[in-house]
Amino acid sequence: MQADGSLNKDKVEILATYVQGLSYTFRALSMKYPLVGRDTGQRLGARDMDSVESGFPVFSEPLVMANDAQQAGRHLGSMPSAERLKAQMLGQIIGERQIPSRLQFALSQRKYYEDLRRGHLFWAQNDPEIRWLDTNEARSRFLVHWAVYDSQVNLPTIYFMEVKDTGRARMPRDERRWPERGSRGK
Repeated sequence: MQADGSLNKDKVEILATYVQGLSYTFRALSMKYPLVGRDTGQRLGARDMDSVESGFPVFSEPLVMANDAQQAGRHLGSMPSAERLKAQMLGQIIGERQIPSRLQFALSQRKYYEDLRRGHLFWAQNDPEIRWLDTNEARSRFLVHWAVYDSQVNLPTIYFMEVKDTGRARMPRDERRWPERGSRGK
């Protein structure tokens, strides 16, 4: 899209960041639910996917994930290490000749929380960010971007808005027009 002129370099870089966040998000979700559909005789979690429209996870998934991310440290602190879980799995496979479904599930949950703790995910709401556009005009121009996970269609949606700054103070430093916001998992 950059080559055909429909997106400039700034927007391509921003989109790449959001796409990377989506990739990390889907990776984390894949760790949360790796045993879904496996006949284990026990319920090991189930993911909700939009099977009618988008094929993406339903809106509640990123909301639950954000809640889980806030508690990831506590969960990781109470779980056995990955090395210990792998050793237990080997013992169950070799010694007991059984499929270690519960241990596999425990390891996947550990990896899920590790991914959440690592961060850089695409959340249900990604706060606006501002980027100065290098121009030779008398007024500064900025590119404002933000993203949400649209609950109506279960799709990530990214917004861009170009703004020409007319204030006395530059927009990113003007607390009246651009209030400071705490980061939400960025």
